[in-house]
Amino acid sequence: MKRYIELVYDNSASMAGLLNGRAKFTIAQELFEKEILPEIGLPGDQVVLRLLRRSCQDATSVAEQLPNDFTLMLNRIKQINHDQDTPLFYTVFDAVEACKRTQADEHLIFVLTDGDDTCGLKIDDLIDAETLNKYVRFYKVLLVQLAIESPVSKNNLTAFAGALNGQTISLDGTDSVSVMRTKLKSALHISGFSQSLPLDYCFTEMPGSDICWDEADRLGIKFHQAFLLYLKQILPWKPDTKELISPLQLAELKFLHALVFTSGLPDELTKSMLAQLKRPYYYSYDCIYWDFAAARWKYFVKQNTVHQMHNPVAETEIEDKINTTDDHTYNKYYKEDRVYEVVIQDSLTESRYTLIPEEEKNNKIVSRKPKILKPGDLVKFRHSVKRKGK
Repeated sequence: MKRYIELVYDNSASMAGLLNGRAKFTIAQELFEKEILPEIGLPGDQVVLRLLRRSCQDATSVAEQLPNDFTLMLNRIKQINHDQDTPLFYTVFDAVEACKRTQADEHLIFVLTDGDDTCGLKIDDLIDAETLNKYVRFYKVLLVQLAIESPVSKNNLTAFAGALNGQTISLDGTDSVSVMRTKLKSALHISGFSQSLPLDYCFTEMPGSDICWDEADRLGIKFHQAFLLYLKQILPWKPDTKELISPLQLAELKFLHALVFTSGLPDELTKSMLAQLKRPYYYSYDCIYWDFAAARWKYFVKQNTVHQMHNPVAETEIEDKINTTDDHTYNKYYKEDRVYEVVIQDSLTESRYTLIPEEEKNNKIVSRKPKILKPGDLVKFRHSVKRKGK
């Protein structure tokens, strides 16, 4: 099977920020090494690395095809520079357009980002109904939110993934890397990126009360059918009329009864289908389905139903501007007609927010005594004024 895979990687400056003493991009590299890259680069895969557009005004993003070699792919990921803004929606749109132009049996778009789109772009302006209905529904999209704290940013990224009929997961800043890996591994399975079998359970516990076999009979499950499943070595536990059925056992019985007795499928086919699942069979048909074309079980992907919100903070994201030697760089990212509140975020300290007030005297700019800003102070920024001889 030929798969076309787009890896959209957030190479913004904020990825160089610290998370639990480590740069976020080093954590991203570990996630690629341990969880993502082992699932791609298989025979028939065409893997493309796509970095963010350089700015909101750029016409397209830069993409390069990666070799189907784990070491070479990982080395390329580790060579990425993190030095720009986050025009994320435009970049993912480029990935969608590339999928439309590429012939493959399956199209996959994987996105990893640590922040909201910084272009102030509306999803509806980028993805129209015609594109969505004709193309996007046939793609598998997984968007990974890495250590995003802003509720608005989380909302907007979830809404964006939903517009693409994709899935999103949040790897919280309070998660250990091992927890992040566990979350990501599960998401790769559910979204269809992972080809690994067997599938993980849909559940491991079930609410409800124990029932007797008479009640199971009223639900359409006969005792002799359950015992036949046991004799065929399909049901891992031995039914007993003297024993009650737990909610978890009943859920397993419902799944197996429908597959073996209700579906009318041949025994050989049901055996091969069950070989792709774990015993005991803690699955349900609102969780997984059988894809006859691919001859494998797949998860249903739950769709998001949230809407995008205006996020002015993302449009002036400070963390994406910090890697610069220009003393006046910050000024051009703040608008003079807006009032900004001072906050302390991540590793930034009060000293970063030293303000040198200025006033005009006889058409000259005079700096007064520096003032150390505190959280909650309201300030306005103005563009720097070039002085004569400077």
